[in-house]
Amino acid sequence: MKTVKGLLLLAAMGLAAEAQAARIEATDYRLNYEGRIQRDWANQDVRLNWPATRLTFRFEGRELAIAMDGQQSQFDLLVDGQLQGVIKTGLGMHTYPLLSLPAPRAVQVELVKRTETYDAMLTLDALITDGTVSGQWQQKPHLLFVGDSISAGMGSESNKRDCSWEENLNSSNARLAFPAKTAALLGATHSQVSYSGLGLLRNWGGNQPHHALPHYLDKAGAVYQGGTDFESQHPALIVVEVGTNDFSSELRPHEPWSDQEAFQQAWIDGYVELLRDLRQRYDSPPIILMGQYLWPHDRLNQTLARLQQQLALLGEPPVLIEQMRSENSGCLWHPTAAEHQGIAASLAGLIRSQGLLPR
Repeated sequence: MKTVKGLLLLAAMGLAAEAQAARIEATDYRLNYEGRIQRDWANQDVRLNWPATRLTFRFEGRELAIAMDGQQSQFDLLVDGQLQGVIKTGLGMHTYPLLSLPAPRAVQVELVKRTETYDAMLTLDALITDGTVSGQWQQKPHLLFVGDSISAGMGSESNKRDCSWEENLNSSNARLAFPAKTAALLGATHSQVSYSGLGLLRNWGGNQPHHALPHYLDKAGAVYQGGTDFESQHPALIVVEVGTNDFSSELRPHEPWSDQEAFQQAWIDGYVELLRDLRQRYDSPPIILMGQYLWPHDRLNQTLARLQQQLALLGEPPVLIEQMRSENSGCLWHPTAAEHQGIAASLAGLIRSQGLLPR
């Protein structure tokens, strides 16, 4: 089956079989993945889901394509660090051309998942090429980010707040969001668990009460009933950006909390449990919580201050709180790429000043 599929891919690329094009399975050791992935060794496929997941390798040759079921997600294609274009995928297994160079040369290729994908894992099947692929291995500190649409980069390529659904989708790019930018500034790699609209206890507008962000902390992707097994690096630092959706709207009659005070206390208790879970799983790395002013009550920052007090009373390890400062000039009042860069610079500065990463 793989051989037949490979011939079909060659035809789609315009390569003749006699061109000796190679099929490089997605599980090949020379392909470097950054972010949570699942390797299907039996089928030699790799599955992924979370935004900003990255595939990197060295390539030397002329023609290069990738076969995958992208589940309608989008990828940035970078060559030697420069953006070459956006790959918009469909449903089902398809072949997507990556490079067609006039003459063979050596380049670094990166594919970075821009967008979120709900309830489905993507499948990377193989690279098809007339050239050669080699790996790159570097020892870097690893960061884990947990967050909502801000971490996911919603609207990061936009320059206006009022956007259609299509404009919002096409301008959302996790590669330009503060998690990826912070990691780059620190010379680190990163994974992220980012799900738009979700909060710690309640979601945007009090909707979809059957799940919240903690449900996905140990999942391979944003799949509600999906599996939990995944491969990723052990984080030296965790950054949690959660609360915007919890506090951006008033409580609704159908929600279980009697008033705002009851909700805030439940939120603090829930955050304590979240921090305990993260420390237990990852052997107590430093943790930074992201705060921001939310009009008109500033409830997120107020409740984070109460959380710090609660942690001290319980004898729990302290956390650092970093304020996100942004005009939120992008789609649906989200940060633009420039604003994400500012958030990342401030966060990276805090991490450096506190000496939170191993040297």
